[in-house]
Amino acid sequence: MADKPMSTQRYMDCVYLDDPDAILLRLSNMAERLDGLTARIDHNTHARSDADHDYITLDVPEEEAGRIFAPVDGAVVAVSPTSVALAPTQTSQSMLYSPVTGRITAQLPSHNAIGLMTFDGVQLLVTVGRCPELYRGDAFRQLAWQNDSVHMGDPLVSWNRGTLGTDGESEVVTLTIMNTNEFGVELDEAVQEGRRLRTGSPLMRFFPI
Repeated sequence: MADKPMSTQRYMDCVYLDDPDAILLRLSNMAERLDGLTARIDHNTHARSDADHDYITLDVPEEEAGRIFAPVDGAVVAVSPTSVALAPTQTSQSMLYSPVTGRITAQLPSHNAIGLMTFDGVQLLVTVGRCPELYRGDAFRQLAWQNDSVHMGDPLVSWNRGTLGTDGESEVVTLTIMNTNEFGVELDEAVQEGRRLRTGSPLMRFFPI
């Protein structure tokens, strides 16, 4: 009769019985290899996007046309006629989602800001944090790249709360319409300071002027 497969616990007992610190070294090495693999995946995705230029015009659902949506779960902390700032809730994922269906037009080396353009021509800038020049690039992971076409709700950027700190200001997400000389903007009635919004909630309506 064939021997039964060795259980995980038995394997660990056999391998690390004489050197319990070895498991910590092995786990540390595995974490480094996973970080390296993630970095290579991101690099390859970026290189492929840059080479393909992904100039695809996506169909915009009727309910999304002429609208901009919340890119995170959070509370409204500042409002102007052309911008909205949201402080992500602590229970939400540290993730920025696309507020529109459109194309990525710009990115920063620190990966904490994304420029977008809708297929109607509205130009948006979405940033994470009040002082992006102070952040290290390794605090953020960019998940979509310049020239990519994205749907509303696609993940764009993730970040590490531990690296950014816990002052709240470090995570504030600000969405701004840049070409207001070409488009008029109306804020949704729910966009008021102190109100909590969910990802995908209506923020603004835009229209040509």
